[in-house]
Amino acid sequence: MAQSDLVLSRYLVFSQTTYRHPTGRQLRAVFHTGRARTLLLDTGTVRTLLDGPGPAGLPADEQARLAELGLLVPADLDETAATIDAGAQAADSARHRQFVLMPTGYCNMGCDYCGQEHRRDTPATRPTRHRDAIAARVEHAMASGEHDTVVVRWFGGEPLMGYAVLRSLSARFVAAAARHRVGYSAMLVTNGALLDARKLRTLHLDCRVDRMEITIDGPAEVHDAARPLNSGQGSFHRITAALRTVLTDPELAGLQVTVRTNIGRHNADRADEFAAAMRDAGLADPRIRFYPAPVHSWGNDVSEVRLRQQQAAETELRWYAAYLAAGLHCRLLPTHPVRVVCTAVSRHSEVIAPDGRIYSCTEQPLVPGFTEQHLDTVDRAPVDRLRPAGQFDDWYTGLRAGETGCRGCPILPVCGGACPKLWREGSAPCPPMKENLADRIDLYVRSSGLLPV
Repeated sequence: MAQSDLVLSRYLVFSQTTYRHPTGRQLRAVFHTGRARTLLLDTGTVRTLLDGPGPAGLPADEQARLAELGLLVPADLDETAATIDAGAQAADSARHRQFVLMPTGYCNMGCDYCGQEHRRDTPATRPTRHRDAIAARVEHAMASGEHDTVVVRWFGGEPLMGYAVLRSLSARFVAAAARHRVGYSAMLVTNGALLDARKLRTLHLDCRVDRMEITIDGPAEVHDAARPLNSGQGSFHRITAALRTVLTDPELAGLQVTVRTNIGRHNADRADEFAAAMRDAGLADPRIRFYPAPVHSWGNDVSEVRLRQQQAAETELRWYAAYLAAGLHCRLLPTHPVRVVCTAVSRHSEVIAPDGRIYSCTEQPLVPGFTEQHLDTVDRAPVDRLRPAGQFDDWYTGLRAGETGCRGCPILPVCGGACPKLWREGSAPCPPMKENLADRIDLYVRSSGLLPV
């Protein structure tokens, strides 16, 4: 390929810092969002690419090397179209089928920023009424021969308030997966307050839950104030005790946990205290990963809690730095491109609410103003068909048409557009990474042991 045929990929983000390699070479880091890879380049190469003649100023063998790494691409390649097309193909693929199941609409916490409305189950909404229909739908997917894997994501409310339903359905799913020789795994999104050693073993060993996401909103006094139990008691110490059990019980060796912290004005400045508390609780272990997530609206007013975008980006950096300083494990940079941004953009994913309504988006059931946007009910929907088309299944068509600000964004491959629902509501959901990715690259490089010049 001639030199003039290669240009710099649009999906590169360069750090602003120069680092010294142990050999004495001076290097700059670049993150390729299209491949979710971090690379180190000689500063001379970077200057040629960014401030000099560009790829044409490099020797042919160096151009070939950078092209192999994806840093240089053919001039006639439409990288944006290729990225969007890859997402659309993944969303249309039948290889993986996902069910987001809500075994209850109730929650044992009363978080001020939560956008859901929680009510105790009634005979009309109790999931046991729909248990057979839910099981039939999931079991048919396993028996169809169309899917390599079936994944169940237990969601709520607080799904452990529906623990009996979760266990009963899981037993049927595990048996059906074995019978039809299809891959099966489950994830649990929980506040963690109801976890104990017995439940953890049952969930992991019997229900095949191999991943959990648990929310802790800061050190004990901050978490217990922001996420109070309805009983008035705190949950911080219960949750950290459960996490220690995950690490000390050999039967739970295959269970991975992510700890999420919802970041707002109530806890933005408590990163160091939180990280130290997690370290002191014995949670600095590779099987537990931490990440901060800015509070956002599900249709509710979170203006008193939510951080402005630039403030959220700066706060996120401080939290990641605090994790590293305390020896906690986190994922500073994405490790794979985001092809399917969420359940709402693929008919191979669906959300089944406690009352049996089927949705495409997790932020519709239990959320006032959105509960009527269901697509069908599990009692009526034919088990041999995917869920009906939802309002976000044309997401990739919208991306191609430029309906959002995503087409020209360098982080599109690792963001995917963040949240179709918020875009359609007129609120740009761009993550803090859009503002702070170069600084996160620097954190990543420094954590690997390289020092700035």
